[in-house]
Amino acid sequence: MGIAYCLVRTSPDVVEQLRERPKALAKFLYPDDDVYEAPKPRLLAQLFGKKRALDTRPVPARQDGDETDLDKSWHFVHYLLCGDTGRGEGPLALIGQDQHPLADLDLGLGKPNVISAASVRAFSEASAALSDEDFLQRFQPDVMPLNDLYLGQVVQRGEADDIREYALENFHGLRDFVRQAADRDEALITYYC
Repeated sequence: MGIAYCLVRTSPDVVEQLRERPKALAKFLYPDDDVYEAPKPRLLAQLFGKKRALDTRPVPARQDGDETDLDKSWHFVHYLLCGDTGRGEGPLALIGQDQHPLADLDLGLGKPNVISAASVRAFSEASAALSDEDFLQRFQPDVMPLNDLYLGQVVQRGEADDIREYALENFHGLRDFVRQAADRDEALITYYC
């Protein structure tokens, strides 16, 4: 088990249909499971607050092939793209764009976030220009901040070649997936699972 990074391609219109609708967002991301728990109202809200209106609007439909994940390689992929273990800067810091929560829904590892169609296009253009060698240029176990990278301990144990291949394979998948989203002018919903 571990922490995986998941991405869902969808239209900006669907993003707006899900904005500030935590139960609908939970149903959209996990159609087979009821992962949403309504927050419990505080005592004063219970006594004096008005009842919450039920959200009866439909949950948008998903598309076939609209989701991918980077499994546990996400942090290495992010670092190799932007050279930062934190949020990063620039169009290649796509994975660090987790400051745009879609709704007040915590799936256990944080809230699902939105990456705009404009950011998707910018990443697609920037990543298309990267060769495998360009992507892997920062993969230098002797100088990488392995203590700050998820799975860094695996490299420290001597499995650098495995992690290099794992990160490269997932970068290819990410680049292809985001290119599909950019070609369709879609946004991304991202979450950790």
